[in-house]
Parts: sequence; structure tokens; C-alpha cells
Amino acid sequence: MDMTVERIGTTGGGARPRGAARAEGRGVRPRGVRGHVVRDPELAEARRRSILLAAAVLFGEKGYEAATLDDIAQAVGITKGGIYHYFLSKEDIFYEIRVTAIKDALTRLEDILAQGHPPAEALRLAVSDLVSHVLDSPLERHANVLRTPPSLGRRKRQAIRQLQRRYEAAIQHLIAQGVERGELVARDAKLAAFTLLRSALGVATWYREGGPWSRDLIVAQVTDQIMEGLVRR
Repeated sequence: MDMTVERIGTTGGGARPRGAARAEGRGVRPRGVRGHVVRDPELAEARRRSILLAAAVLFGEKGYEAATLDDIAQAVGITKGGIYHYFLSKEDIFYEIRVTAIKDALTRLEDILAQGHPPAEALRLAVSDLVSHVLDSPLERHANVLRTPPSLGRRKRQAIRQLQRRYEAAIQHLIAQGVERGELVARDAKLAAFTLLRSALGVATWYREGGPWSRDLIVAQVTDQIMEGLVRR
């Protein structure tokens, strides 16, 4: 069975500024979310990422409701007005944090599957990748523990859930393929994928930098323990 995950357009994660794709084809400078001209797209993307990272950390530390756009601007070193060059609202920032984290994970999973490993080995690499990025990326770590604010619109909630389902389906398919080939054991591939992902991403709820366990030990042991219940002996 084909294990390829459909490519998702941009490795950067969230929505691109309006008109960017059209502008690239005509040599016209792209425009930001409020119509301003983006003179340096690479610098703009770096700034956009820095805003997402700062917001993810602040949302994780203070809570979504308590963290303000002023807090985010101060953490990034720009004015509050500068944020509006990249995002329409605090809800927009939250949405882009979640979408960026999931799309980045999907892109990495696609790269793993493209390497042609047997299912069990590909699954191990995918689990290790998830745990590693929870530890190494503050954006992904906080994105996985943030509670969705009630004010987030239904369409954005659905878009986030759709991306989550794509990742879950790819892992489920990988487990099912491993069972078919006799490499993995699972009574129900969907349930196995669900518990695997909750275990791997759950590291975000308890990991603290400078804690008693090294980063490499956590990645290795959590990956081993997750795979222990799936690999056929």
C-alpha cells in the first residue's frame, strides 16, 4: 500500500500573506495580511515565526486569556502595531501556532515515509521525531498542551482537526501495514495510533528543561516504551 502523505504546500506552516503566490509569478512584491507591501519575504517569514514562538511560550506560561498582544510584542521586540502586519488578531496567532506545528510534523513524517523503511522502523523514526520536537521546539511543545479558546471560530477549529486527522490517519496506516507484514502487533490500528500519539505528545505536559533526565535519554526511553507494545517478538 502507498504510504505517501500528501504534501501540504508550504514547509513554513501557516497561511501565506494574501497575494503572495500571484505576486511571485509576476515579479510583484507580495502583500501582508492587511495589504502592506512585503519588501523582504524571508525577513517577514522569520519575524512571523518569532511572533508565533513568543506567543506559544507566553500562552503556555500565562494562559491564552491572560497573555496580551502587548506581552507578545515586548517578547519579540516590536510594537503591538507591528504584530498586525503579520496577524489579524490574538485568535489568529493561536490558530497559526496550532496549524504550523501540525504541518511541520506532517512534512517531517512525509520525509520519513519517503525513505522507504519497513513499517516498524518507519514508525519508530516517527515516534522519535515527535518526542524530539516536543523537547527541542518550544512552539511544538506548547502547541500540544494549549487549550483551544472558546472564542476560536468553528471553521478554524475544523481546519485544525482536519490536519490532526491527516497525521493520525498516516500513523494508523503505517501501523496497519506493519501488522499485515507481521512486524507489528495491534488489535485495532486506529486505537493503537491514538494511544501512541497521546503517549509521544504527552511528554509536553511534564517535560521541563534542566530536569533530572537528559534530552537524549527521554527520546530513547519514551520511544522504546511506546514501541515495546507494538513490535512483534
